[in-house]
Amino acid sequence: MKILVVTPTFFPIMGGAEVGISEIYRRLIQRHEVRILTPWPDKILTRDYGIEESLYHFSNEFVLRFKDRVNLKKWPGQWKLKGIIPPFSLSTVAVSLKSVRKFKPEIVNMFYPLPTGLAAVSVERLKKTPTVLSIIGRDIPGPNIPSLWKNYAKSVSRAVSERIYISEYCRKALFGPDSDDGEIIPFGVDTDKFKPDLDGSQIKKALKIPVGMTVLFALQRLDQWKRVDVIIQAMKYVLKKKDVFLVIGGKGSEKDRLVQMTEDLGLSSRIFFTGYIKEDDLPLYYAMADLFVFHSTYETFGVALLQAMAAGIPIVTIDTTAIPELIHHNQNGILVEPLDPSGLADAVVSLLEDKGAMVRFSEESRKIIMEKYDWDCVAASYEKVFHRCLQ
Repeated sequence: MKILVVTPTFFPIMGGAEVGISEIYRRLIQRHEVRILTPWPDKILTRDYGIEESLYHFSNEFVLRFKDRVNLKKWPGQWKLKGIIPPFSLSTVAVSLKSVRKFKPEIVNMFYPLPTGLAAVSVERLKKTPTVLSIIGRDIPGPNIPSLWKNYAKSVSRAVSERIYISEYCRKALFGPDSDDGEIIPFGVDTDKFKPDLDGSQIKKALKIPVGMTVLFALQRLDQWKRVDVIIQAMKYVLKKKDVFLVIGGKGSEKDRLVQMTEDLGLSSRIFFTGYIKEDDLPLYYAMADLFVFHSTYETFGVALLQAMAAGIPIVTIDTTAIPELIHHNQNGILVEPLDPSGLADAVVSLLEDKGAMVRFSEESRKIIMEKYDWDCVAASYEKVFHRCLQ
């Protein structure tokens, strides 16, 4: 099968979407002819990442880059006009049609209805090529998203052959609570890489954390929706009852503000900012942690949560968006209300004091991962949808 993948984001940008697309297609590329069409990333987004695409199983012959010069989603007037202008990439439309003409794929997999939705409809209608739209991210209704964008996303979604949703939350947010549209295919995790019983002592040593100390780990992009500031504030309360360290992994626009907050609260000796963590090192960071803490207020899925589950690390997080689809309260983690530092701290302390619950949560998470979130199963599910579209 010849598959053209179109995504507005890919390596060297590093996040859950990029990892997911890479993991799916590094498997499908073994038995199908695949090309990944993606814009050259903005320099401001790549300055923190020194990632070579070759590390992620894709040489230049598989990744086709273009300049996304005309992307209405990026136009600053979008928010002033409340999204009246359809937020599509016209560059992606033109380049997608050209790539279909040249590559002649049997199926096209587009990620994100905004900004690639118009390209999806154009390929489906003008080139008569079955198109599958993967709805995985923040272009569905969410914070700081103009309300009219939902209508655009729904319109283009209905105009293609099939839709794949990364979570039930995504499907409900777009088409309502009773919808059974499309397929729900979550992202997965490498269960051989992220697993219990790894030795993370070298990470503790590198961070100069004393042997035997309890460590909390938080991993996410440092942007405004991840609300890492709440975790930092919670540390004030945790430290009154427990002698712990907090390791925060990830980079982003909020880093300077978060570092300053840590200093203002007098927590610099207890909180470490690691910056971007290389993929090969990441399992060892989970291994050195006693507890994973996550406070993103808007998640359409949550790859970092999957990694923590696979590593067998107990989790404290919040009850919002798609997170409860992965973390079930008092079964494989603890869910608390968002934006409540003291409540988050109480959950962390109570779990650290209940070793039986920590073991139980760890075992249950690993069991769930092995049953539902292996990447080979995810890739096979995508493949099944493609074959169905071609029948």
